Amino acid sequence: MKDDKINPDIFKIDEAARYLGVTRRWVYRRIWSGDLPASKVGGLYFLRRQDIETLIDQGRLSGLHQETSEPGADVLKCGYCFRLLSSDALIGDVCEAVECEKLICVQCWAEGNHYCIQHVPERDSLWNAALEKFRRGDFQVLVKANQARLREVNFIQRLQTRLSAIDTLRHPLSDEVLTIQNWDTLLEETDERSEIMKLMNKMVLESDWASQIPLNPSVCYQIPASNRQKNFPVAILAQVFSHSRVMLQMGYDIQPFGVAELTPLLLKFGDQAQKEQVFTLVMLASVTGWDAEAREVIRGEIAGSSFAHRWMLVYLNDLEKRELIYNRSDNRARGYADLFTSILPGEDVDEVISAIKKEMGIYESMTMPQALQALSYSQNSIEKAFAHLAASGHFALTEVPGIGPAIVRI
Repeated sequence: MKDDKINPDIFKIDEAARYLGVTRRWVYRRIWSGDLPASKVGGLYFLRRQDIETLIDQGRLSGLHQETSEPGADVLKCGYCFRLLSSDALIGDVCEAVECEKLICVQCWAEGNHYCIQHVPERDSLWNAALEKFRRGDFQVLVKANQARLREVNFIQRLQTRLSAIDTLRHPLSDEVLTIQNWDTLLEETDERSEIMKLMNKMVLESDWASQIPLNPSVCYQIPASNRQKNFPVAILAQVFSHSRVMLQMGYDIQPFGVAELTPLLLKFGDQAQKEQVFTLVMLASVTGWDAEAREVIRGEIAGSSFAHRWMLVYLNDLEKRELIYNRSDNRARGYADLFTSILPGEDVDEVISAIKKEMGIYESMTMPQALQALSYSQNSIEKAFAHLAASGHFALTEVPGIGPAIVRI
């Protein structure tokens, strides 16, 4: 068979693998171990025929048979983001941990992620560095993974509490009065733990893990159509969003959700509402908030950039800034905003209190410096939380000489 190679003495990774009868991973391992010299140009490795044959002559093909007999041994994926790497050009480098051979994709490497998920520097070190940058003003948002989980749980509970106090609302299309006897019978609850388990490469998810990472939960209340002719069902849908991959990898997130992430959600829920002929009130909450462009789309403040849909009204909840965002020039949107009252009195303090208790765990005390280092709340918010904890009778507020205030479990 004719050899179409431009230079028959220069091999790419896949060509070297075919020549030796091994997998690409086997070839990579020999390059990284130093057994097989290679040059890297434009993200691709190139090997000389002479070096390959020297490897054969020296008998350094140990592990070849085991490697080729493993099912799926040639499937390559990034050890940090878990993306499958269909081309050698997608490989940025190898994990910088000593003796680790996991691949890091080009995108992750360019973003500064030079370790596989198992060898990422200690979470505490990453968090402390991020917290220092946050307080220096390098970025405006910093939300820890367990803080994000707390926010989404609190949000869903608040919404359910809010709806339980309402027994009557008007149909958005027909203006008919709808009476709700029991919200619980209309409820469907889901979350994205299955997708998150895939990201983590886990077959089981322990309860401790589930309490420390955001699961992007959603609730949907399906209010059936009445017996009136030409009436349609109504749905109230709420979902909390976080950057799951980032939260898993880093333990925190610094980016609000943007219009590029909002747009496919609007299209998805809009198509679903129209297809099912269900008028849907949609609440999209983000644990890290929404950026200015996403807000503009929903508020409709700039001509030609606002979102409108015949079968849907959309509200955004910024869980970072505790703000409800919607088109205030839309009469219907204003009318149903009462369903999504986002902040109850003292709720911000309750969230900080919950975060302090979770961070304390089994320990008996926490000082102000410890709280400031562990949590991304202001000193003023933590001071208020300390005072509320002391007033509960289960904690005492004390002053530690040279350190400052501390809360102590009684």
